Amino acid sequence: MLDDGVLYVSGRSIDAVLPAGAPAPPGFGHVTPVVTAGTVYPGLIELHNHLPYDVLPLWNVPKKYGNRSQWGGSGNPAYRTLVTGPMRVLGEDPKLMPAVVRYVEAKAMFNGTTTTQGIALFSNAGARRMYRGIVRNVEETDDPELPEANSRIADVVAADAEKFLARLKQPHRLLLHLAEGTDKAARDHFLALKIEEGRWAITENLVGIHCTGLAAEDFQVLADHGGSMVWSPLSNLLLYGRTADIAAARRAGVLIGLGSDWSVSGSKGLLGELKAARLAADADEVELSDRELVAMATRDAARILGWERAVGSLRPGLRADLLITAGTAGDPYTALIQAADTDIRLVVIDGVARYGLRDLVKALASAEELEEVSVTGRGKRVVNLHDEAADPLVAGLTLAEAADRLTTALADLPALAARTPQPTPLTGAAAGGVRWQLALDELAPTGAELRPRLPLSAAGGTHRTGPELGPMTAAVGALAPIVLDGLTASSDSAFAAALAHENNLPAGFGARLARLLT
Repeated sequence: MLDDGVLYVSGRSIDAVLPAGAPAPPGFGHVTPVVTAGTVYPGLIELHNHLPYDVLPLWNVPKKYGNRSQWGGSGNPAYRTLVTGPMRVLGEDPKLMPAVVRYVEAKAMFNGTTTTQGIALFSNAGARRMYRGIVRNVEETDDPELPEANSRIADVVAADAEKFLARLKQPHRLLLHLAEGTDKAARDHFLALKIEEGRWAITENLVGIHCTGLAAEDFQVLADHGGSMVWSPLSNLLLYGRTADIAAARRAGVLIGLGSDWSVSGSKGLLGELKAARLAADADEVELSDRELVAMATRDAARILGWERAVGSLRPGLRADLLITAGTAGDPYTALIQAADTDIRLVVIDGVARYGLRDLVKALASAEELEEVSVTGRGKRVVNLHDEAADPLVAGLTLAEAADRLTTALADLPALAARTPQPTPLTGAAAGGVRWQLALDELAPTGAELRPRLPLSAAGGTHRTGPELGPMTAAVGALAPIVLDGLTASSDSAFAAALAHENNLPAGFGARLARLLT
């Protein structure tokens, strides 16, 4: 750590990190450093999100649930009206689908995230692809130094423990939901990984998301077999009233990353989730320093992916994925956890200035490519969405246009839903050519599981574990206008108010989190 230093970037990589006043490295003698008046961190690495859903507002969760099936299935009318219906309308519309992609990627950047999980697209020609945009995508890197991870697995593999283990032995990480909830059914989802005594379908390639149902001995099994986990404390608390036993996970030596999950029951991004994690650890009296917590969103997250030689730290040779926040006083790790989104001065991804204060971004990127954005905070902020390799579905779409399309659509949901045709199988070429739509795994089976539902042996036979998804249909009459979720907590007063009134959070948690966010 340098109290006062200069970071030299060449192309996409960090060339040197030197104390202020030290001679510039070779090739930089003619360069005048840009003064940021802030603290430089590695860009935040998010290991769990359902990005397309981040246009939806926070749900006022009415009660505590035991597992994923209880709140996400067809028996929950709120799920149909808040999630299923709106996303079916947005995901299948050729004008609204790219607006969703543009909006949620910008939202990730505005909350300090430089790496997250991608957006899956289906076409009527049978093709599937992962969106590779401006924010780094763990599932589509096209880069041998950043081995791609997966967050979906073939259904047949997800239903057979031996095939699942064979898949884990391939050279790719699998970021999969595991033991979501707090009841026996949630824990059974983990126990189903046991093939026989001493033999488990777990390797270093298994990254379990949530793990709220795991007991202390389960974390030891996970660690002993090389598995890691992703912690989403705010979402866990909102839905289940408690989160994973992080103290037990740490005692066992499990490597932990962070994910904000989705806006329906989580943070707007990793900057907010760091605050939720701080409060959750304090509430459970977990010995977890601010430095260790920040590592979960940077260095340790990179280790989980096997990317530690490319991102996650500020070292020569690593990629220039940077987050710069205002101020230089005090402990830098505590400062990041306490920083509001208004404190973000600059976000750089792969050496390109993408978001931040206009003067800083303009000093590092072409002014013709910058779009001014309406977020609160001192100084005008801009976003740089220019990318020569942009997806043709999204290229040329400004953030303002995307926000306008989504705002109008969500305000007119009942009418749009009435005009939206019922879902059709995405197979066979259409007469009108290839038609893309969002692959909304939370709404319907897509042939790729996010949650392996392996069989668990029990008295009298076996039963499949893991949650079942409800049907994706939503009654048109049940839909009502909703408000597009704000890009940042500081510019969305409704978000802070909603947090303060959530039923399942510990006493005072929502109000404290709202204060930290704004």
